Amino acid sequence: MKYLIFIFLSCFILSCSEKKKDKKANMTPTVAIKNSDFHTSYGIYSIEEKDSISTFKIEQLVAKLLPTYKLADSITAPVKENKYTITQFSNPKNEYPAPSMDYLQHSAHNLSEEEMNSLQSPKKAVLINFSGTHENVIADQIQINSIIDSLIHSSTAMVTDYITYETFNSTSWKKDRVASFTAETKDITSQFTIHLYRDGDGDFCRAVTLGMRKFCLPDISIENISCRDSNSYASLINLLGQTLLELPKITKDSTLLLDINNIANDSVKSRLLNSLEENALKKGVLQLKSVEPQEGDDYNTQFQIVFNTKGYSSPQEEQQELISTIFGATDAITFIEHEEDILSASNRAKQKLPEFQKLFNNGLEPGYAILLKAPFKTDEDGQEWMWIEVTKWEGSTISGILQNDPFQIADLKAGAIVSANQEAIFDYIYYHPDGTSEGNETGEIISKRAQ
Repeated sequence: MKYLIFIFLSCFILSCSEKKKDKKANMTPTVAIKNSDFHTSYGIYSIEEKDSISTFKIEQLVAKLLPTYKLADSITAPVKENKYTITQFSNPKNEYPAPSMDYLQHSAHNLSEEEMNSLQSPKKAVLINFSGTHENVIADQIQINSIIDSLIHSSTAMVTDYITYETFNSTSWKKDRVASFTAETKDITSQFTIHLYRDGDGDFCRAVTLGMRKFCLPDISIENISCRDSNSYASLINLLGQTLLELPKITKDSTLLLDINNIANDSVKSRLLNSLEENALKKGVLQLKSVEPQEGDDYNTQFQIVFNTKGYSSPQEEQQELISTIFGATDAITFIEHEEDILSASNRAKQKLPEFQKLFNNGLEPGYAILLKAPFKTDEDGQEWMWIEVTKWEGSTISGILQNDPFQIADLKAGAIVSANQEAIFDYIYYHPDGTSEGNETGEIISKRAQ
């Protein structure tokens, strides 16, 4: 929110035939998407000598909770039987270092500054790898989580999941990994992470999961998305991930119906329902495409959610329509006169535009976004002011993703790629990764007037 690479064999196979329960449900041919095997990798770092973990203790726990798993010297793909490996490090700072302080700032689960510092010089470490077949993968992952929990329980030891590159102490592991994924809950969103970053040009963002491989499932990616609307795309990925866990099949033409109401997991369903805005239909159809992982992705099969339907002015317009269809959207129009207080606030905003142009062209970090309010000519020769998320800023020309559905322009939709002149910009919003923002002084004045 980052990447150990294991070569991994998988294939698509036609789903097994089932007894007819519903004639309509069997009309669309489906394809099973589970991979043939899985891999997990955990590094446990002992901060104090007394918390060091012996090979014997690990063997005892595996024999008890995963009796079909055999200790091996190494694991090679494809995996034909359940195996695990243990590698001990007496000098982990040099032999197998924990994630750096910079990395932990983004990927650690509720670690204190003191804990993150102590991870840079652990006394001992042990790397445990598990690989197995897909037959009992969910039950096996539950037991693997329990094994790690038993090894670090009531100690200062910390664990890094080297598939998702997240790090936990004993408390956060219990809460975020063990309690969230039991035989009853099965909340897969607690078991993977979403890596969000700007593409090579810095115009758009890309989101990709890390961790689906643990469940013999493909990772999920979306390209060329709005960096401002990353939370909506995270919700879409979470909905798709949980759907694939509960029913790992897609139609033969690579489409999939997502329906929040069909999610069996109450926790995931509740979170998604609570995030809805007005007019949400709670369902929509995705088009998926099998793609090769990019540099930094997990070496796993991968499904990309694609947006290439004819009739849209841009992929972003189709993306926005899907997000609005499933999760809803709220737009409102206010008719105002540009009086002195609003014009003064706008002039103050305009004075900051050169600063934001430089900031944008130097490269924004993931989670940051700049929105600018620009005028658009209406169908009746008036002006409608709407927000653009900046994707290019060359000289005085600004291009970006339209954030609003116009009320008075029939042929323009949210998600369209539009352009504006810097001189015409009325205000700005600068969004930060923590959800805070600055700017939009004119909007605050308009809101007070409307009260």
